[in-house]
Formats: sequence, structure tokens, C-alpha cells
Amino acid sequence: MRLRGALLAACVASCGPPRQQTAFFSFEGSLQNWEPHGLDLQAGGAEENWSITTDPAVAYDGPSSVRFFLDNVNGRGKIWLEKTFTLTPRGRYTAHIDFAVRASKDAAAADPLIAGILPAPPRTDDALQPALGLPGISGTSWATRVYDLQLEGDSATVVIGISGTSPGQIVDYLDAVTVLFTER
Repeated sequence: MRLRGALLAACVASCGPPRQQTAFFSFEGSLQNWEPHGLDLQAGGAEENWSITTDPAVAYDGPSSVRFFLDNVNGRGKIWLEKTFTLTPRGRYTAHIDFAVRASKDAAAADPLIAGILPAPPRTDDALQPALGLPGISGTSWATRVYDLQLEGDSATVVIGISGTSPGQIVDYLDAVTVLFTER
């Protein structure tokens, strides 16, 4: 009888609502511990000019946003913000990210977006590949993007940025990032 009661109590405890971890970032005056990174930034032996900073002149939520600037001389530059989250307990999760983006000018072609949740920080094109190929950023109005992915493990790295596919200067903005991990 005691064993049956213990099994029932264990089942009730494990059948509760799924555990969630959530975070929101609106980049008010800082990158809020997100790290800027880049790949394929060499042009003629010199590194291309790029920056990822906060910008009080353009905002979606609150008084500032993140400004991505890339002088994409070689037509292949990629810059992004990344943040690694520790997931407890180790397990299977549904990962949800949503955010607002906008371009600084209307363009015939959209600037390709980098967005994803990866098992580790990407340091090569191959590692970044799952976060590429998404609909781009175009127009001077804010647009929201939402992505849901499945992952397994005890950490996840969220990446959001831009990928240049043709030479020229790119300026895009990011704001109001929500990250939610729900245990499956």
C-alpha cells in the first residue's frame, strides 16, 4: 500500500505544468550581456568595418534598440548577437524566440536575417548554417519575427543578426527580444 501511494505521489508531482525559463531584452542603454560576433569579415586582407551597439534614435520598445552596422565590402559578412542560456534540468525543450526588426531604408532586396537557437556558440560558417536562410529584413517599419524550435541538452545559444549577400553598407535594428524555453 505504501509503495502504491509513493508511486501515485511521484506521478502527480511529475504531471504538473511543464517547467519554463523566460527572459526579455529591450536593450535600454546596453547589450544586456549579449555578445557581438562576426564571420567572413575579411576584404582584401583587412577586416571590414562593422559594429553592434545600442541606438537611442530608433526604438520599438522603450528608449533604445540594437543597431547592426556592416560595411559589407566582400559581400559575405555576417554579424550577430549571441547569448548562451543554461537549461535546468538537462532535457528536451521547445525553444521560442520572438523579436522586432527593421531596416534603415527601403530596399529592393531584403537584408538576410540570422536567427536561431544552436547547441553551442557558432564560430564557423557550418555551425552558423542552421540560423541562416530566413526571410530578410526590409522596410523602415518594425516587423516582428517568431521562431519555435526543438532542442535537447543543458544549454542553448540564441543568435540574432544579419548576413550580407552583396557588397554595400547595411544598417538594421533589433529590439524587444523574448526567449522562452519550455521543458517537454
